[in-house]
Amino acid sequence: MKTFSENIESDIDVHEPKDTKNNIEISFDMELQLFGINHKTTKLSERELFIINDSNQEDFKNFFQGTFGDSIDSFFALSTCNRTEVYIYGSLSDATNIAQQTLEFFGSGDSLNDNLYFFRGDEAIEHMCNVATGLDSQVLGEQEILGQFKKSIQTYIAFGSLKGELQRLSDDIISIAKAARTETKIGFNPLSVSGLSLKIVQEIFEDPAQQKLTILGAGQMALSVIENFHDNGIKNINAVNRTKKTLTINSTLSLETIHLSQLGLLIQNTDILVTSINSPLPIIGKGLIEQAMKERKNKPMLLIDLGVPRNIEDQVRDLEHAYLFTIEDIELVTQENLEERSIEASKAKNLIQSRIKFLNQDKAGKNMRNDAYAALKNASINIDEQDFFELLKSDDPYASLEQMRVVSEDELQCISTLTPHAILSMIKEIRSA
Repeated sequence: MKTFSENIESDIDVHEPKDTKNNIEISFDMELQLFGINHKTTKLSERELFIINDSNQEDFKNFFQGTFGDSIDSFFALSTCNRTEVYIYGSLSDATNIAQQTLEFFGSGDSLNDNLYFFRGDEAIEHMCNVATGLDSQVLGEQEILGQFKKSIQTYIAFGSLKGELQRLSDDIISIAKAARTETKIGFNPLSVSGLSLKIVQEIFEDPAQQKLTILGAGQMALSVIENFHDNGIKNINAVNRTKKTLTINSTLSLETIHLSQLGLLIQNTDILVTSINSPLPIIGKGLIEQAMKERKNKPMLLIDLGVPRNIEDQVRDLEHAYLFTIEDIELVTQENLEERSIEASKAKNLIQSRIKFLNQDKAGKNMRNDAYAALKNASINIDEQDFFELLKSDDPYASLEQMRVVSEDELQCISTLTPHAILSMIKEIRSA
């Protein structure tokens, strides 16, 4: 497949939509739409009501296909600590009803309906590019979102629900996001949630390297935290997971996880507890931390909850010597180099808009060639063998077709967009098929 970066004047593959019963060309009024909530529209306690993750992803996919399959060609969803969004490609007039039914499926319709935002067409593409680039994140320019975006795409391709035009658009969006991150400085010295978590540790502890870290979770965020902390001198690290697992951090570092049942004992000797695990309810309650603090003789403990929904009860804040930070709290430490990042973000947004314009030109070029191909196919039906051979010898095949009166004025207009060589190549291909 050719992407937005390839010249629209080059030869392209022509894909003909057909009615399989009657073998006639048809067209569909398909459009990209999206809906969602994010940190700008919805506070963390409300975002927790609409999360699509490993625990419910397949249920969501089955609900969505079963309920809206007649009007939707393709879809996928993305949930991160900042947002949950659903991307749809289909012959639908409005996504509002679909969004409302989706929230009802998650049991959150009444509380979140007013927080939803909607985009369609080019605005939807631009928004998706901003999301994938990190320009729509709470941490401006954060680097982890592109990986999350790609993982979501891969998951829904495997489900069979992301395909066709939306899959091609997603590929282009990833290419645009990569270009925005590499061709501007938004991707230089990138901030990340794990990096900001380390910054909190460094501000609270005089000697972070002497602290004992426990990480709850075994996903990409947990791996990023372990690597970041280890590279910055924190070597005493335990990882906890629901099942025993070997975490390969990089070529030189790996850890064996400890079973979740041992967490209560483990945190009694933990100075820094970082959580990032998928769970509909908090795993760590106030009572557990209160008991740990007694065993620690009130030695301070830092807790960083990167889970959405949250992994740690908010009441832990009430405990003396226990310092809890959530995703929302991390916003307080995102101001470093903000002015410089904002300038680069503006450049990245301009690049995105330019690439989308080029993408549309590419698509328009393909559509014109598809229309011209269809017109030539119709002309071929009405040309006898003698006229066909005369056409092949013509220096001006367009004028010859016009004289033969084998196509309509509208079809002639479509054919006029092609070069003489393209006209002859296409009609030879059609006749030989």
